Amino acid sequence: MLDSIHPNLLALIAASLVSVARIFQRYAVVRLSTFATSLIMGTITAIAGWFFYWLEGPVERMPLAGVLIFMAMGIFGAGIGRYLYLSGIRLVGLARSTVISQTVMIWSASFAVFILDEKITGWIILGTLAIMLGASFLVYKETEEIRQRIHLSYYLFPALSALSYALAHLTAKYAFIYISSAALGMAIANTTSLIILLCVIPFKKSAALGAIESKGLLAILIGSTLQACGILVFWSSVKTGDLTQVIPLSRLSLLVIIFLSWLFFREQESITWRVVAGGVIALGGAWAVAG
Repeated sequence: MLDSIHPNLLALIAASLVSVARIFQRYAVVRLSTFATSLIMGTITAIAGWFFYWLEGPVERMPLAGVLIFMAMGIFGAGIGRYLYLSGIRLVGLARSTVISQTVMIWSASFAVFILDEKITGWIILGTLAIMLGASFLVYKETEEIRQRIHLSYYLFPALSALSYALAHLTAKYAFIYISSAALGMAIANTTSLIILLCVIPFKKSAALGAIESKGLLAILIGSTLQACGILVFWSSVKTGDLTQVIPLSRLSLLVIIFLSWLFFREQESITWRVVAGGVIALGGAWAVAG
């Protein structure tokens, strides 16, 4: 469906869609429980995946190996990775959680080079490091009060989320060898994670879903729809591009997230000279990666 577009451009488009989607998620996650947010997102993205696959048309072959690997992709990405990331947003804030999750670039690049045998140039290494350096500026805590308010262990949630997403990227590259359809992969992966969430419901306390606030529900519906579009574009870039390039470029969503989170959630997220410097360094790194 999107194979004719350069994978690096797809990664940038995905970054834009995801950044806006996560602002809506940030609004919703403080009004809905993490489990309820994950359940709604899983439902929307699974339905969207099958809708995109219907638009694309059926694949000629659907080997069992490809289906199973796409299911593993769903467990690592839409399942574990998403739940941990949403938990991180609730515990440490949208901007900080997103910054910590930037370590996915290191994990994905390592898997790409040592397992997938992708080539990595000095410019890609320099660009990736620049994006990571920019992220370190963005994560800076302005006051001791903020440092005391966020427990160090909470940062494990976005950190483990990054590792889980990197495993999803790795499994996706193997799955596309068997089934060359980003839409079908998205559908299978998100349906798998949704089934897991539905199986967990009987073991959850009744309070796990929490109260459903109308504004929070509307925000997560909009955010999930935007994220579904971003997911399709992102997996299309992963299918046709190299992880060493598309992953760093897709993480530029951080810059938009930082700005929008400051614009709408100024009490938690603030823009300082370090944020500006981090953004400039990250953009320079993106230029090096894409070049």
